[in-house]
Amino acid sequence: MKNIAKYLGILFLVAVFVSCDKDDDLQSKDIKRYNVETGIVHYETSISGLYVNGSGTEDLYFKKWGALEMNFEDKSETLTIINANGIEESTTTNARNAYKIDNEKIYVVDYAASVIYTKEDPLIDYMRQNNLDALDAGRETMISMGGVQLDNEKILAYDCEVWDLLGVKQWIYKGLSLKVVTSMAGITIIKEATSIKFDVSVANSYFELPNFPHKDITDL
Repeated sequence: MKNIAKYLGILFLVAVFVSCDKDDDLQSKDIKRYNVETGIVHYETSISGLYVNGSGTEDLYFKKWGALEMNFEDKSETLTIINANGIEESTTTNARNAYKIDNEKIYVVDYAASVIYTKEDPLIDYMRQNNLDALDAGRETMISMGGVQLDNEKILAYDCEVWDLLGVKQWIYKGLSLKVVTSMAGITIIKEATSIKFDVSVANSYFELPNFPHKDITDL
């Protein structure tokens, strides 16, 4: 459940930056999240803290302006403690996770439990209730939570908006996070794009989910 909560939190923070044009019909089948039609992005992740360190990779695939996307994460974390005898002990865990967004639906794949958790994207309903496009909804949510927009910076030559909110700093290009730095409870997690391919062909096979039972997150 800790991983599921983490992923839903990440998806919410990412969601506040999704964008679409004013002319987009919010009732249409495909919800435009990015101002890039297709893409494949590879990220490197590092985790550092007094008692924990780790690393990982993430691969993001999307098409239809982000209406359909899939993210795969592989990570390794090492936790170091001092036991009752004063001896240092280290434990390393490896994990693979994935999430998929298909228009209004979010899928979080828990490979360890062989289950897929599902949830409706709350931002879409908020947009419709308040007659907002995704960019306006995202900015309103960000500002209401105390988010601060900083000076633009470049990630791999892409000019990004930079936002700081609740210990999370994000570099955003056309609605897409290219770098995220999270600092809280003495732990710093840095995720940064190291390879970016936009407007390329993305195979449908990348978006296939494993044959696990589905469980709505509201049931938990």
